[in-house]
Amino acid sequence: MEAIFLNTYYAKALSGASYAVNKRMELFQQHNINTTVITTNYFITNRYYLAHHFPNQIINFLDLTDILADNIFVNEQNALKKFIMQKEKQYTIDFENRRGISPNQSYFVWRLYPDGRLLSVTYYNKNHNPIRTDSYDWRGYLSTFSYFSYDSVKNKLYVARREHFSSNGIKKIIYHFQSSNNIRRIDWIRDNNEVQVFNNVNDLMLEGLIYYTSNNKHYLIISDLFNTNTIAKISRLNQRPNTKLLIQLHNIQVNSTLDHQPVRIGYSYPILNQERYSGIIALTARQKQDIDLFRRKEKSNVYTIPENWFSKQDIEQYHKINWEDKEDGLVIVSARLDQTKQVDHAIKAIIFARQSIPSIHLEIWGQGAEKTKLQALIDKENAQEFVKLKGFTDNEKMKKRMSDAKLHLLTSVHEGLPMVLFEAQIGKTPSICYDIDYGPDDIIENRVNGELITANDVKYLSIRIVELFKNKEDTLQKYSVNSQHAIKKYSDRNVWHLWEKLLEKIY
Repeated sequence: MEAIFLNTYYAKALSGASYAVNKRMELFQQHNINTTVITTNYFITNRYYLAHHFPNQIINFLDLTDILADNIFVNEQNALKKFIMQKEKQYTIDFENRRGISPNQSYFVWRLYPDGRLLSVTYYNKNHNPIRTDSYDWRGYLSTFSYFSYDSVKNKLYVARREHFSSNGIKKIIYHFQSSNNIRRIDWIRDNNEVQVFNNVNDLMLEGLIYYTSNNKHYLIISDLFNTNTIAKISRLNQRPNTKLLIQLHNIQVNSTLDHQPVRIGYSYPILNQERYSGIIALTARQKQDIDLFRRKEKSNVYTIPENWFSKQDIEQYHKINWEDKEDGLVIVSARLDQTKQVDHAIKAIIFARQSIPSIHLEIWGQGAEKTKLQALIDKENAQEFVKLKGFTDNEKMKKRMSDAKLHLLTSVHEGLPMVLFEAQIGKTPSICYDIDYGPDDIIENRVNGELITANDVKYLSIRIVELFKNKEDTLQKYSVNSQHAIKKYSDRNVWHLWEKLLEKIY
């Protein structure tokens, strides 16, 4: 059996969902199951960022376009060196500005991946209008041509056509775009030169996955996708005799969605059509319970399996952490900076606590649309010295910084099963969390290894922070020691046992 994990894409700022995909894949690998992660949303940088975040997993990675363009097995090459050698005969090369200028003043500009490999080349006419962008796969071959066109009505340039090639230069996929950037048509050129035409990316994705799994092997596909139409479309995979399809749920609020609908729209289809899948995976028992109550069916194929687990290496590092080595007064928030995370609540609480605890200071790790508003709040309250927006960092550095802290705050509107709480527990850092759906009460036992407080009660949060730091930190130290309960609960063995029970039931 091969386990396929469908993920949307990988980016510089790794989402909790993407991190969870690879943790899940690592767990399967440790139990001798062949694995592949497939990204479904095309970005030329998907492969690079997967390798950046999870270097040991690169041999298990495919983008959907790798399947469609027959680029599954490709040897790496130095595209930049080859490109410069070809162009320096016709262009004057300006290495400092990464430009090549022709005698007629047309030119090109090249961009690099962060590790120095050739990423793209955009060609311009002498009037500085872009004509075409050539993108290079991280492995070093020319991957796509993107052609620009001009919309005279909207007075703007847009990509009218994008062509994808195999590593040996054969055209395999053509995307045709409207000036609104919506897809007009997609052509997939099959091995026999037959052209298969699609009107949307979901139909193309389904056909690509059917193509990949059309053999004698057995496949377990675990979808970590969010779009309702996509999840509905791929339900056809579960009808194939060699395939079982599971839908992984994340932040799904059955009882209290932001738009006051009974189910978060992204997951409405699988919840209302469970029979089309081999199983639905909820992150917490309460999440499963709410889904089952909503569905009111006698038979449920909803299973509860957490998205994270602690490895032996995690536990070894855990035992090396001492409370005495933590940074005096350090409080951490690690979250995407958007409205649902309510980071301003944490800022206000720390500003209040600072009046009684001079050593207290807050680091906010993450990025997002609310950054400007949060900085304005910090500036307004003259809190720049002790409240700092630290930006993005990778998971390993975040784990280390979390282990330096004496307290972690989670003030979200809602969650799924917050990855940051796992980071806090493995760093022996107590958390104060709003008691929300879902996740905090699965990891935090109130007044044992942290605290659960009424959501949005900023006043009580502020007072409680002061109390915890004023009593010689005895309570915080107790919570730190008791983090071992969560470590045991989410061990490799315990989480894999849940997967084993699911697999036994569906096979």
